Amino acid sequence: MNRHLSVPALAAAALLAAGCSGGEHAPPKRAGAAASQPSPRAAGLELPARAAVLVPETSGSGDLDLARFTPRQGVYTVYARCTGKGRVTVVDTDRPDADPSRIACDQVATVGRVYSEAEAQALRMRVQGGTATWTVAVVAGAHDV
Repeated sequence: MNRHLSVPALAAAALLAAGCSGGEHAPPKRAGAAASQPSPRAAGLELPARAAVLVPETSGSGDLDLARFTPRQGVYTVYARCTGKGRVTVVDTDRPDADPSRIACDQVATVGRVYSEAEAQALRMRVQGGTATWTVAVVAGAHDV
């Protein structure tokens, strides 16, 4: 695979670039329950209005493999948020030895771009050392961070 930015590089480059959303956010959904595709702003992740959703908003409080997806444009954008105690990371399951990308809890949403070949991607949400609750969605294309 010829990635321009790997998931670990995402942590150093774009994933930690956060956008402040201002306003109230919907409460997290039940642990591990996949959400139907909500309106872009309803869930607090503030997805772009016309973005093609690759992984619908998904919430949980433990480890979970996200649905596999294939970015059609060579880039995808990850939107994530977490609350509570513990360490929440996004792990590239195809590269288990790579450093995971951390999601900052109880802060603004984390948004980052990943550049990749148009081949299947497999990401896992991981919670360690606490009871954090997370919400994540992945959309096609490069969107503002």
